[in-house]
Amino acid sequence: MPSDGVILHGPIGDFARQLSPSDDLQAEEMYAAAISVWSTAIAPTVKVRSYLPGVRPTLVWTAFVGDSSNPSDGLAQSVVRALRVRDYFTSLAGRHPVTSEAHLLSAVESARRYPSLHTPAPRSTLLESSPFQRTPAGRQRLQGELNYALRQAWDGSNFLWIGAKKRTPAQQELDRIPPTVGVLWGLSDMSWEQRPYGPGDDAFYSRFLPFKLRGQPSHGRTVQTGPSPELVAAYEWAIGSQREVKLSRAAAEMWGEIRSLEDSTLLNSPAPRDAAFTIRVGEHTLRVAAALAAAEMSPAIEPNVIEAAWSLVWRSIRDVADLANGASVLLENPLAKTSSAVPTEADPAGICVEPSWPAESATLDFPDTPVRRRAAIVQAQDRDSQVRRQVKAWYDNTCQFCRTKIEFPAQPFSYSEGAHIQALGAPHNGPDRVENMLCLCPNCHIRFDMGGRFLTDELRIIDSATGEDLGPLKVHAQHRIRLAYVRQHRSRWANT
Repeated sequence: MPSDGVILHGPIGDFARQLSPSDDLQAEEMYAAAISVWSTAIAPTVKVRSYLPGVRPTLVWTAFVGDSSNPSDGLAQSVVRALRVRDYFTSLAGRHPVTSEAHLLSAVESARRYPSLHTPAPRSTLLESSPFQRTPAGRQRLQGELNYALRQAWDGSNFLWIGAKKRTPAQQELDRIPPTVGVLWGLSDMSWEQRPYGPGDDAFYSRFLPFKLRGQPSHGRTVQTGPSPELVAAYEWAIGSQREVKLSRAAAEMWGEIRSLEDSTLLNSPAPRDAAFTIRVGEHTLRVAAALAAAEMSPAIEPNVIEAAWSLVWRSIRDVADLANGASVLLENPLAKTSSAVPTEADPAGICVEPSWPAESATLDFPDTPVRRRAAIVQAQDRDSQVRRQVKAWYDNTCQFCRTKIEFPAQPFSYSEGAHIQALGAPHNGPDRVENMLCLCPNCHIRFDMGGRFLTDELRIIDSATGEDLGPLKVHAQHRIRLAYVRQHRSRWANT
């Protein structure tokens, strides 16, 4: 294991060591970049299945943050040139910059026009450069439609099919984006510091792994002439037919422990945009593990592969803290958290314990436990009135869904209701905390509680009867809504 804690696993790990034989830290960056390229190359035919419903693409998106205007150019060129992508990975189209939705759609269409020699599946494409644009005022901007389109590219086609929901022509075009778009971005430190953040942007930032670029590749260093024979053979195995990589029973138990960290306080940061990078740690670990398993021609993910995948994801989380100039914002004793999440020795029985939904660990200060009950004439939930008052105060009793404010000529002058996202009652047992509460009018409250409305990960309001997108949820700057609660509510009413 290198000094910075990342396990360089399998043929891809050997490739990274060969490119950087004397610099472990730089080898880790080569390793992360190579996994990103490799996962994109095999995305047309390889999917990963866990104990959760559905299958996922193997895509691992990475972004390297440096101190120049194009910090990843040397890294991306070194890795792509060393892998000799055009010669060996024929399912992967050329690299494309992305600064607009039009650029993304053009890259995807280009990949469609030139099919791979080895598979009838759509070709994949690798995006480079940066998703941000500089405004005339010198700030960074992410186009709204590009934001949505990139999320579609990571997830695949529209992930909220509701009955006979109608789609606009523009939405139908975005739905054509297959889950075969990879990302190897380079961001300057200024772009990183000024990256925009608004309601729903958690869903975009949580889909890629950021890494702090700690060293530029040496162009004078000899670059190997191609991937190892093992990696070439693995590519032919992966791309030759449709493949599914699955968790072994012992690996599933380990992965469940990592999923319990999702949306927890891995980063005790006051900046929500930093904390966004912990939302999908389980998903990232699964995808990295699937890519590593496919590089060994293995249809099963074993515990040692989960451990290696988690070590890379954990490096990304630490880099986010480092880029925020505050390693102290990490949880106390982060290595203990890591070892707790991924034990080094699997239970020989290999029993898969499927975590309950949502699978996340409770924090010490705010445990997600069922609300206490006290004896009275009836059993009453012991709700925290301060939580409800705080959420109502943020929105001045204005409904976050329809923007209605019910006003009166006398006390209390205005009225709204505190609506829990994950219901308090059994069997849902949601917590009574601001991250699990919305400020709604009575009409929207009953629609939400009875499934007439639900929220996407981007915090957009969906009418469940028609599938209509009713627009974004109004979100106060200090109100961080936890996506785990949103997903739990949506799982009750929508086919996600």
